[in-house]
Amino acid sequence: METKKIRDFVIKDRIDGFFAVRKKVVREYTKGQFISLELGDSSGRVGAVLWEPDQFALAELEEGMVVKIRGTVGEYNNKIQLTVEKMRLATDDEFQIEDIMPHSTQTVEERKARLLALTDKIENSYIKNLVTAFWEDEQFLDGYLKAAAGKLWHHAYIGGLSEHSANVTELALRVATGYDFLNKDLLIFGGLFHDAGKLASYSSDMNMIDYTDEGRLVGHIALVDRWVCERAAKIEAFPEKLLMKLRHMLLSHHGELQYASPVVPMMPEAFVLYYCDEIDSKMGAIDRIRSKQEGAGWSEYVKMLDRFLYFGEEDGEG
Repeated sequence: METKKIRDFVIKDRIDGFFAVRKKVVREYTKGQFISLELGDSSGRVGAVLWEPDQFALAELEEGMVVKIRGTVGEYNNKIQLTVEKMRLATDDEFQIEDIMPHSTQTVEERKARLLALTDKIENSYIKNLVTAFWEDEQFLDGYLKAAAGKLWHHAYIGGLSEHSANVTELALRVATGYDFLNKDLLIFGGLFHDAGKLASYSSDMNMIDYTDEGRLVGHIALVDRWVCERAAKIEAFPEKLLMKLRHMLLSHHGELQYASPVVPMMPEAFVLYYCDEIDSKMGAIDRIRSKQEGAGWSEYVKMLDRFLYFGEEDGEG
């Protein structure tokens, strides 16, 4: 038996390890019932099947649980699939959460330092006080540093929100070096807070990243807009027009109405934020796909991009 990460599975491997249950579906077939599963660890996800489920698997097993599994790696519909032979609930002392859920490769300290360094660049005292008010709220900052930026598509891991936000902000500032008319303070604020509502939109409490009720019913854009208005109201004489500009940066960052943006970008800085967000989210997703290909060859068809992706040859000459 081998202890392997999902990304390293090879057909005919015999596996003995700990995985989080991402999906569970009980199905019927000619011999009775079987269970179709999606399992996950810090490296990825894999489909699995349990042909002879016991009472625990049928009645007690729930999505979000961590289980110990023994099985064999096979193939189904041209994809790796794990056939489960034995499964039981794992105890808390048997696994590390870092092995079960994907995390940013940057430490909390590194990501926090990036945020504070960017905040230090803000020149407008009102904007700086507003941003600082968020960071001085320990509960908010802790949640911001832990939150994911997505469920599956981009930066979908613990710490993904702060990593993505810093990336977007730094990218926007690099763009601004070529255009003197851009307000860098607006870009910094927009970069740091455009996705901040996601700390309430996603939950990772059940060993998996999923939407909260508030995330589905209200959405991260509406959430952060409310938070910003509430914080700004506590700062004496916060300029109404400045608040309006800051809100526009957040409300327009999805770029198009059909992409759930309440308004479209109508300020130069809002255009820059939208495009920088697009670049980093796409590169984050593409890098995840690239890692599956070990940096070479063609990907599977990517529905979100409506195309295949090519990563060159293994010898680096492509």
